[in-house]
Parts: sequence; C-alpha cells; structure tokens
Amino acid sequence: MALIDPEEIKDIYKSADQLPPALWDDLDALAPADAAHNSGATWNGEFFLVPLIGREYKVDPAQRRVHLLDQPDKPVGFQTGMVLLTALGRSMDLPPSGRMVTPQELPGGAMFFVGPHALALPDICAAFGQEPKAFLQKALSLGAEKIEGADVAVKLPGLPKIPLYVLLWTQDDEFEARSVIGIDAHASFHLALDSIWALTNILVKRLTT
Repeated sequence: MALIDPEEIKDIYKSADQLPPALWDDLDALAPADAAHNSGATWNGEFFLVPLIGREYKVDPAQRRVHLLDQPDKPVGFQTGMVLLTALGRSMDLPPSGRMVTPQELPGGAMFFVGPHALALPDICAAFGQEPKAFLQKALSLGAEKIEGADVAVKLPGLPKIPLYVLLWTQDDEFEARSVIGIDAHASFHLALDSIWALTNILVKRLTT
C-alpha cells in the first residue's frame, strides 16, 4: 500500500494530476464494485462518484483523473485526490462507529499529529473565534448538522464512511478561542494517517475560505 509523505504534499505537489501511480495501482488491484462498496462510493461501470465535504468528485480509473463532477475543468488539489484515491483503494467494509475521537486518539495518531503534521486548529480559531454564527452558517452550507457540544459544534459529511466533527469554544474576556476536530473512531480502517491529516486540511480550508 502506497504511503505519501505529507511534507511532500505541502511543499512539492499541488495538483491531483501529480498523484503517484502507486495510488492508482492500489485501486486497479480491486474490483470496482468492491472498492465502491467498501468506501461507500458509487461505481457506474466507468467511474466512481465520491462525495467529500459538500462536493462530489468523479474518479476515473481508466483515465487516471480526478475532477469535480460539475466543474470538470477546475483543477483538483493533490490532497483531495490523495484522500479520494486512498479511500477507494484501502477502505474496509466497515460502517461508521458513531463514536467521535480526535485524530490523535487513532492508532499511531499521538505520534503522528504533532509538529508539521499538527491539525490546523489555529486557522479555525482565527476565522471564527469571535464569530460562532458565521462558523455555523459556513458549516451548514457544507452539509453539516448542528450537534451538542462546546459553544457551537457540528457534524459534517467527510467521506461516505467517515463523518467529521468540529467543536468551537469562542473567545471571551478570560479565554482565547479553542477548537477541536473530531473524526469517526473507525477512520483508520479507511484512510492512512497521512490521508486523515490531508482530510482535516481540506475540512479547514472549506470552512475558512
């Protein structure tokens, strides 16, 4: 199974057109119907349709191309392509657990999600630390639902079998703003840690831009 260095993602690779052939090879090794069933994607006989945080993507294994279903000419970022291909190529037939954990609580996560691989929580706080209504409005536009927790909390459709969560405590006279990103406890059965890190980066970018 291919493993991508997240530092290379950030510093070198920009586009899904630069995805390593090994990721496509992992997908080609599976029967398309199995890849779709295991990941929760749709296979129409020619390509996969995969929803990801409020948008739908077409993954074409014959052409080895990833693009937005409704904007085929718009470039897709490397991290987005990596998440989609990894989910299709390695997902196990396991439904969401219904239990939220932080990425650090996943197997190996405490060692991985630190330093340069730390989650982009400061970006959420910078954008919404004093704007909880704006945070909720943006999350809802991505298909989120409001849940109990923090000052404002949401559950978002990450991938079909990987719901995501964001909890936000807003700034007040005593405390700085604080945020937490949560993920379904079964996420590591569908994505490697580098792809989970990429998925959280996509989430933060969708929320803050």
